[in-house]
Amino acid sequence: MANPGEAAAFARGDVVMYRTLFVTENGECSPAVADVRPSVVVGDRPDLLSLWLPAGTPTKLSQPIDPEQPRPWLDGEWELVDAVWERWNMLTLKVPDQWRSTWVWWTPDWEFLGWYVNLEEPLRRTPLGFDLRDLWLDIVVDPDRNWRWKDEDEVERVVARGLMSEAVADHIRREGEAAIGDVERGTWPFTDDIRDWRPDPSWPIPGHAHIPEDQLLAIHDEPYWTNPKRL
Repeated sequence: MANPGEAAAFARGDVVMYRTLFVTENGECSPAVADVRPSVVVGDRPDLLSLWLPAGTPTKLSQPIDPEQPRPWLDGEWELVDAVWERWNMLTLKVPDQWRSTWVWWTPDWEFLGWYVNLEEPLRRTPLGFDLRDLWLDIVVDPDRNWRWKDEDEVERVVARGLMSEAVADHIRREGEAAIGDVERGTWPFTDDIRDWRPDPSWPIPGHAHIPEDQLLAIHDEPYWTNPKRL
């Protein structure tokens, strides 16, 4: 997660922009912001980033121009729209330089829903918060730690279109298998005590309205994202 000359860590309670970038390995499309999730910093340590995303948070997300078109969507096939994060309270846990993050989920009324392992590139720190590239494959884990793979068909399509290499697809599969090992052993963060985690009641519902649109959607460190050697 460390960037050359990066800024100091964010403080607990700060609102940051947690953004997903659409990045293709074959360079077919320029990097673009595909998702914006304003989040509250729970902790920003060298060994762990923790972010809080409450139900009711205004966000931005990508959707296809043609509702019937399956992902991946290329330039001109999708648009970024305003949305609201409604269905879950979510705690995001990210170990720096790891190719996954773990999302802990509750309903808005704090019924525990389990975990979600998101396979992704390591984070990049930005002036607004953090950027990442989602790598399509995911693992859904229920409250009893039963797990299943998610979006394997999307990974196949992404690789077939040359947007992700077979080598990266193999890497994230191995990373997912490591996460499954953690799930089955019940190691952190797949532990029962995390069910009782709650945010500081003084934290606000985060938002992005205070950031001009051109800044909110600007690509930071584009040479990094367009350089295949980063992989």
